[in-house]
Amino acid sequence: MNQTIVEKLRDFRIEDFQPISPRELDLGVPLPPKAGNLVKVIVGMRRSGKSYRLFQEMEFLHASGIGWNRICYFNFEDDRLGDITPATGDEVVETFLSMHPEAMVEGVYLFFDELQEMQDWGGWLRRVVDTTKATIYVTGSSSKMLSKEISSEFRGRALDFELLPFSFREFLLSNEIVGAEVLNRSEDDGYSTKERLILANAMTMYLKIGGFPAAQGLPVPQRVALLQSYVQRVVLRDVIERHDISRPRVASTFARRVLGCNGKTLSVRRIENDMRSIGLKTSRELLGDLAEYFEDAYLLFLVREFSMSLKEGTTSMPKAYAIDPGLAAASSMAGVKDDGQRLENAVYLELRRRTLGFRRDGISSYRTKTHGYEIDFVIGDVLEQEQFEPIQVTVRMDDAKTAERETRALWELMEERSLNEGTLITGEGEEREYRKGDAVIRQIPAWKWFLLR
Repeated sequence: MNQTIVEKLRDFRIEDFQPISPRELDLGVPLPPKAGNLVKVIVGMRRSGKSYRLFQEMEFLHASGIGWNRICYFNFEDDRLGDITPATGDEVVETFLSMHPEAMVEGVYLFFDELQEMQDWGGWLRRVVDTTKATIYVTGSSSKMLSKEISSEFRGRALDFELLPFSFREFLLSNEIVGAEVLNRSEDDGYSTKERLILANAMTMYLKIGGFPAAQGLPVPQRVALLQSYVQRVVLRDVIERHDISRPRVASTFARRVLGCNGKTLSVRRIENDMRSIGLKTSRELLGDLAEYFEDAYLLFLVREFSMSLKEGTTSMPKAYAIDPGLAAASSMAGVKDDGQRLENAVYLELRRRTLGFRRDGISSYRTKTHGYEIDFVIGDVLEQEQFEPIQVTVRMDDAKTAERETRALWELMEERSLNEGTLITGEGEEREYRKGDAVIRQIPAWKWFLLR
């Protein structure tokens, strides 16, 4: 019997991880244990809070009457385990059931953390699902766990959930800046002047600190060092080691350059030329693969231009957005003023939270056909040919010239697509409306937009 497995199972106590900041990611009603159950898979970047979302679910189960003798939690990201194989997983389940044989009869709740560390994890999990009276939750640090790998192993037998670092709402609650009564207030009830100032200031803090749980409350030097270490670990474990990259320095340098492009167009050709100029041999093919691996590891997202026709296929370069505005700030060069890019980054992430279930092109940028003006985001589904919502993001709207520049792209898109509404999110500026006939652009302060349900 593996003593490390025994110790991990025996010594786990939920109290050691409290207080647990509640996350707003809804996993649905827990399924009763049975063989052949759907698996609930939570994916996201390392250290974004996946484990604590499991702990939150475990506390809910216990509060509903499920004893701890039926709840098994195991984290496979542990160097003491050595090479993690299906035999390791078998020993985890067998050891827990030998410690709590009643769980075999009543049904067990299995929580497997960072399961992608196991070789052939998909085949092993499928066998456990088919042969065990269980309700199963899994986390992983790769989007492949809900696309290529999950689809090949489970085909409709898994539900996937994406967990990003703290949203602005979660940031406010975790740091006790305002209470739930403020966040749950109806928009019609409004906010006092004091609340508006507090929330606007908190928005500025959020764009600097970001939403990684462990980064909250740290002094600036420690926070920057921590977030930079997250990037290094993801590049090493989830990219270089996972994909057997033979040029680790190229991968690390490219990660820094891509994160430095946060909220901007990503030109692989330009970065390739820059890297060659400093003596790093690389190719566009390798950098393109690395960008895909970074997306799989949830380090960043690439947003492409909207295309109404599936055959059309845009040749434009994508824009890169970091997994978190605080991580983007920690990865940028000292002295760089990128408030606008980080606000745009945070808006993209919030849109991603609000559009779960969309296909990958559900959030895209848009360039008008008349004058080529750029709109930061349009929300819509090409395959369903849905009408879409245009959103523009700007740091401030403090004069008429800025207002004209920021609204003209929206007006042109709305005219081209016969839309009546557009949204302008501003870091600094009051709530107001711009009208042309029946069409309206609604300007809303960022802090307020992030609190909308």
